[in-house]
Amino acid sequence: MTINRRIASLARAGVAVIAAAVLLSGCASDSSFPAVHDMPAARSESKLTPDQIKQATDELISERDRTEQGTPATTGSTTQRKPAAAQRKPAAAQSAARPAASSDVSASAKQ
Repeated sequence: MTINRRIASLARAGVAVIAAAVLLSGCASDSSFPAVHDMPAARSESKLTPDQIKQATDELISERDRTEQGTPATTGSTTQRKPAAAQRKPAAAQSAARPAASSDVSASAKQ
């Protein structure tokens, strides 16, 4: 290898290293994380009183117990399930319902 080729290849390698360093240095200036000594603002709310702590703990315990038992919540909207026998239709009723539904779709598609 001649000296000129060697110098040219070293120059290309140096340029590649410098370009990589410049490109990667842009990643280091990411300011999505706070600085080490930045402190959050003081809290505007006071701490919970012992009575509030007890009330919150009791509510969490009762919710956990209710969830473990599988009973529905007493607040909010509830949906009622149909019994399993009422959900099943006889095979003849299901097969009769399917062609009617497909004929409705094809009739509306023709319009």
